[in-house]
Amino acid sequence: MKTNKAGVVAFAFGVPRTLRSNKQVAEIASKKAWELGAPVYTQLDVPIPIGAGIQVEYVGEQAGKPPPTLRIARGAVQWAKKNDFHELWVAAARPHLWRVERDVKRAVVEAWRPGSDWIDVFVCPEPEPYLYDSWFCKDSEQERTRTPKAWNKRERVVQLMPFFVYKRVAS
Repeated sequence: MKTNKAGVVAFAFGVPRTLRSNKQVAEIASKKAWELGAPVYTQLDVPIPIGAGIQVEYVGEQAGKPPPTLRIARGAVQWAKKNDFHELWVAAARPHLWRVERDVKRAVVEAWRPGSDWIDVFVCPEPEPYLYDSWFCKDSEQERTRTPKAWNKRERVVQLMPFFVYKRVAS
């Protein structure tokens, strides 16, 4: 019998955790986790409030070297399977969201086996619409998340890349 057991997965947008963008992602993820009574799977750079009654499991990563989006997505799906979740709610910066959603959905397809339950993927809504430019922080250690121009330069290539090529590059 299928239950509605759910988990939330939050993706950082830049480094370090003190960035406005990562605080916004944490706010989105925390709100949904609280609403669902669900745990969160996230990166070290997403500051989920400690003591808020939210269980957090962190992605295995080296400090200052965040893993690629696809690797986090695959880890999130394995975490969901291990915990028998049937829903994954993704929280990410709006500029990153199209790729996060695509990668998590692809990871679900990769992990699915006959006889196993399907994992539905949903996007956490922003509690209030953040301005698009608010996601970019000039003090990010990742150059690509400092400005929309830097981000779009890289993302356009990723958007046009066939997924089989992207899998090799992002893994």
